[in-house]
Amino acid sequence: MGTAAWPAVLVLGDDVTSAGDAAVALLGCGLSLLLLARVIGGRDRRRYAARPEEPLEHVPRRWASGRRLAVGLLVVGAGGATAFALAFDAGSDAVVLSPSSTNGCRVVVQERSFLLAGSGTVFVLAADGLVARQVSRYTTDDGYRPVRAGSFSLTWTGERGHLEVFGSGFDPVWPRGHEIDCPGA
Repeated sequence: MGTAAWPAVLVLGDDVTSAGDAAVALLGCGLSLLLLARVIGGRDRRRYAARPEEPLEHVPRRWASGRRLAVGLLVVGAGGATAFALAFDAGSDAVVLSPSSTNGCRVVVQERSFLLAGSGTVFVLAADGLVARQVSRYTTDDGYRPVRAGSFSLTWTGERGHLEVFGSGFDPVWPRGHEIDCPGA
């Protein structure tokens, strides 16, 4: 099954944030900006009034409306990105594997399943990093999630790792072996 995968994931401690989490945060920021543009736009109209006694209806709205339009488009885009990311992340989970390398490099695996197919993406995270980059992928049968099932082996030789992902007797994994080179090693 050829599924799409994010090229990187954000890791905070032992927690892996999903694209859906990031998209929801982006949508929240966009809505905050929209509210801020509305407040600033109202102040701008009052400030640009020629005379204090002139009714606000006569003050040009182009300053405030242009800003609101730009932020509104940002919010609509963020909403679409949120829907896409949440749909993309549905049925997936990620885990930081143990052990880490001698210098603290870690491996992150994100697994997905949909109907009768599954896949996994292998990421490497530098010891002092927050963003893990993709290094390999695998496919499984019947939506099997071997890492979640504990069916893997991770070994390190210095800063070079080898992840072996095993299938069950009925659900094979392709490919099984994944080489990991730590960034900066």
